[in-house]
Amino acid sequence: SVVQYPAINAKIRAITGKMLNDEDYKALINFTTVQEIFNYLYNNTYYHDKLEELSGLDVHRRRLELILKKSFLEDYLTISRYLRSSSKEFFQHLFKKFEIEDLKMLLQTMLIEHDEDYFKNSLIYLDVNSKIDIQKLTSIESYHDLLAIFRETEYYDVLKRFTDNYEQNRNLFPIEMSLDLQYFSKLEKLGRETGKNDYKYIEELVGAQVDLLNIQWIYRIKKYYSLSSTEILNYIIPFHYKVLRGDFKKMSQVDEPSNILNFIPYKKYRDLFEKAILNNNDIFEKYFLSFLLNKSLKVKSLSFFNIGNIIAYLFIKEYEIRDIITIVEGVRYSLNVDKMKEYMIRDGV
Repeated sequence: SVVQYPAINAKIRAITGKMLNDEDYKALINFTTVQEIFNYLYNNTYYHDKLEELSGLDVHRRRLELILKKSFLEDYLTISRYLRSSSKEFFQHLFKKFEIEDLKMLLQTMLIEHDEDYFKNSLIYLDVNSKIDIQKLTSIESYHDLLAIFRETEYYDVLKRFTDNYEQNRNLFPIEMSLDLQYFSKLEKLGRETGKNDYKYIEELVGAQVDLLNIQWIYRIKKYYSLSSTEILNYIIPFHYKVLRGDFKKMSQVDEPSNILNFIPYKKYRDLFEKAILNNNDIFEKYFLSFLLNKSLKVKSLSFFNIGNIIAYLFIKEYEIRDIITIVEGVRYSLNVDKMKEYMIRDGV
């Protein structure tokens, strides 16, 4: 730790000093075209070098989003080069979250005809995985075709288990939850192997993320699906921070989804959940990610000798890019400024 973390965190400190601030977001959110957003990022922010290849071109939103996502991938690859042993293995798996997001998008769109450029521009994290032949995705005509392409990956067993379920009703919910369950279960195991000092920061950031996901899932299942308490608990990620399995069991037994509130033991989570219900936001994502962003900002730079600063930076960077993409999408759909703010992770814009 004494060797690897100070070098990485010195780079992170240099980058975070240049990241977007409230004034940047206030400027971006008031533009009315993607070109204006690009011009501002190119001329006024640290994205200048990343966006150089688009300079002088008529910028399409997909090209801009692709470059932003690639910049995040480059940051991760840079950081991973400094890491050793258990820390490196943990971060390699941490990043698989984005492969899984690509896989979920693929599951949602795989039977729609797409060309190779679409997949290369949309599935950039899966494209990094050499076991996936992106070109073959263009010829998918069935779920069995998908299985054949993913046979040599760690996702194959989950995908195969739900073959009949998908072919009968096209229900992706159990597949997506099982992919996340597998991912976070392994992440928690790898986190413990990094050592006690690092694990407390992993628990604080990733554990909080898992707590909120579990609460969100139980609410969604109670509202939209008819599953028993036992079935619900089978999907709960076994990575507990402020909420224990006993608390989740009580949530899984409520008749009215909103009554989950009564069994959330941690006040900060309870306040988030209540706010989401009052705003009739069934996804909760904006509230939960805002909470994680603020927690990451507090954790960042606590020490040069632990893993917390790196995880916090990656969360902050991810959410920055997501907010830029949210603004780009808002411009595409002609949303007004107040509506765009509702979807942004960052508060105070």
